[in-house]
Amino acid sequence: MEIERQLFLTEEYQESEVQFIINQIDSFNQSIAPTAQESYSEPINLILKDQEDQIFGGVLGRFYRFALYIHVLWVSDQLRGQGYGSRLLEEIESISRSKGCRLIHLDTWNFQAPEFYKKHGYEIFGILEGFPEGFKRYYLRKVI
Repeated sequence: MEIERQLFLTEEYQESEVQFIINQIDSFNQSIAPTAQESYSEPINLILKDQEDQIFGGVLGRFYRFALYIHVLWVSDQLRGQGYGSRLLEEIESISRSKGCRLIHLDTWNFQAPEFYKKHGYEIFGILEGFPEGFKRYYLRKVI
């Protein structure tokens, strides 16, 4: 005899329930694509500063599996257009390559730097329009 279950959705939960769901998807992923679950990762961050430790830029990323995700690349207004962004990008690419990196990915808005990244060999693989309203968010990658 089959017992009918009554299911419901709730926004009330305990952290252990959230962890249960994460464990379930991790287990499924591990059974299908074991290397997708490799948890090792490390930050790769480069800071551009002067001898007085004043910060003028930086690139912040995380290396995992065989990829680098660039979270932030920023250069101060007073130094933009002088090649520092290119130097930061080239250096983090070089460090990542030495660690076995084969793919770099990032996202940027249309008011930031999509053309800068395209100039450095990145290709757009996705665009999210209207986020935030009136703008586009570009997702880029580069195979190295």
